[in-house]
Amino acid sequence: MKNESSTDSELVLPLPERLPSKVKVLFTDVDDTLTWGGELPAETYSALHQLREAGIVVVPVTGGCAGWCDCLIKTWPIKTIIGENGALFLEKDDAGIVHTHYLKDESQIKGDLVHLKRIGETLQQKFPLIGYTQDQPFRLTDIAFDIGQTVSVPNEIARVATEWLVLKGLQARQSSIHINVWVGDHSKATGALEWLGRGDYDPSDCLFVGDSPNDESMFEKFPNSVGVANVERFLKQMTYLPTFKTKSAGGYGFAELAEVIVRG
Repeated sequence: MKNESSTDSELVLPLPERLPSKVKVLFTDVDDTLTWGGELPAETYSALHQLREAGIVVVPVTGGCAGWCDCLIKTWPIKTIIGENGALFLEKDDAGIVHTHYLKDESQIKGDLVHLKRIGETLQQKFPLIGYTQDQPFRLTDIAFDIGQTVSVPNEIARVATEWLVLKGLQARQSSIHINVWVGDHSKATGALEWLGRGDYDPSDCLFVGDSPNDESMFEKFPNSVGVANVERFLKQMTYLPTFKTKSAGGYGFAELAEVIVRG
């Protein structure tokens, strides 16, 4: 749903007891959508198993690094994960082998990283409260800055820094914990659509759940969408909004949504 008037929460409906269409694929953000307070609640992990048992394909779509994606796909009940804001996706085959697919060629990625790190140095001089994320060494295609994971950067500073990066000609998205920065037109949504195009599912089979401005491309391309309750604090910053909103925050809201999906 598009935010035409900046009247925020009134445009997002409460999550109904039954969804208007059957969900075959559930795309989900990770940080503060599956997690809460930096941890994965037991209710969330149980919900992931319940969804798999119900035949629902769960695909995390995250700004998280490739290294983290590799860990999650090997330990969670999932077979696909889209990482680094759509720059790559990992798939686990029937033998348990994980394969990584990139949307760019290797030489382009190397050139992009040189440019990004140069801009990153300038950003840290201009915004001394903002530094790289701890997972930066495990990123393969982008850079990310910590604004809410191990530090607490005021939202206004994070917002201005994100806008500054965009003015430098980069893609920059603010999430609840990071500012993710990359070169190119890819996004969470292009990564999700690329993966869908290789299989048997259609966007109408899908639902997305997220929590922040970094999820706007998914809210735009997948109108069958849900925000967990903590999306509320970002609604005034966003143009594209979720259709529904859970009562609970983070992973607890995800578990609430999973119950509705499994109920059918």
